[in-house]
Amino acid sequence: MKAPISIYLLPILCLLMLLGCDKDPSKPGYQGKPPKPEYHDMSMSEDLKSYLWSKPGSYWIYKNTKTGDLDTQVCTGFLFNNITIKGDESHSKHITIKYDLIARNISSTYTKHGFYDETTRYYPNSTPFKGMFYALYRHGNGSLISVFHYTFDYPRMSGTGSSYTSYIGMDSTLTIQGKTYQNVAKFDIDKDDIWEEKLNCIRSNNIYYWAKDVGLIKKQSMSCSYSWELIEYNIIK
Repeated sequence: MKAPISIYLLPILCLLMLLGCDKDPSKPGYQGKPPKPEYHDMSMSEDLKSYLWSKPGSYWIYKNTKTGDLDTQVCTGFLFNNITIKGDESHSKHITIKYDLIARNISSTYTKHGFYDETTRYYPNSTPFKGMFYALYRHGNGSLISVFHYTFDYPRMSGTGSSYTSYIGMDSTLTIQGKTYQNVAKFDIDKDDIWEEKLNCIRSNNIYYWAKDVGLIKKQSMSCSYSWELIEYNIIK
């Protein structure tokens, strides 16, 4: 009497289960080797810091090219912190990330309220990442947008889901209001809610210009045909 085919298939099925069980350490029954420890040092480069570093007392004065209005923005609070964080879930306990955080408060005489800027936070439990990438997120006027990101890669984008920010190029020099700036990184924001309440220019497509060692030097509204341009500044390092 011949044995049922299932008797011959059972050992094969068991072998396949054993071979597959070590592919996902987060699943019950994992019998493979524990994953090797991963340490990712995402510390900010000095090049990145040069665009964002501005201690309390730093200020920028912008002029509107259409109305002549002035906006004095003053840094009233600045934080730089080194953070080391370890994963705390089954798939991430072997991962450690070290990164830097910049946060700052900026008051505005034009809008009568302030902005809060903060760079990217990293979390070992989240989707794996490749290479250093920092965005600067600005809170203001009840809105949140990304106004800058680093490294400067053309395909790379940042954003919040309701708006997207694209790096569109670097000018080695750029002259604005009679002053010449070096290494100006340009970012296209498809929908920008910040700054434009009084001018009835909502969710405009804007270009932000960031100069090394200075910060934001120009915001150009592509939808409403005017710009805010830097006329005076003092950066405290």
